[in-house]
Amino acid sequence: MSLWGTLAVYRMRKVYTLLLSALLLWAWALPDFGRWYPYPEALALAQAHGRMVMVYFHSEHCPYCQQMNTFVLSDPGVSHLLEARFVVASVSVDTPEGQELARRYRVPGTPTFVFLVPKAGAWEEVGRLFGSRPRAEFLKELRQVCAKGGACG
Repeated sequence: MSLWGTLAVYRMRKVYTLLLSALLLWAWALPDFGRWYPYPEALALAQAHGRMVMVYFHSEHCPYCQQMNTFVLSDPGVSHLLEARFVVASVSVDTPEGQELARRYRVPGTPTFVFLVPKAGAWEEVGRLFGSRPRAEFLKELRQVCAKGGACG
């Protein structure tokens, strides 16, 4: 192979490496909507990506929260809808920050789900669910809140 051919191959490899690096950085920078985020981070992500926020108030010692985690929130249908339309903020009422947020949102107990949409520079509550419920009922209510908040088209 000539010197020019060797340089061309080298340049092509360099271009491919740069393109691959750029693609990997772009994929890494995309938020993972399957994750549950701390409250402030969830609000920022939802604002940036035009999504509703589901604030999930829970406690480590709450058997109803464990039931929701095990049988409802982990269900593929529920998790798919949450990932597609919401940013989930996980708030433990066992922490001082969680207790302050629970007071601010008038949370009567756990589990409580508060749904927020950005409106006129503030966050507007468009729904709330209190207590544990079966998967099918939660999914139905989640779709209703999603439609009410304008996130499900």
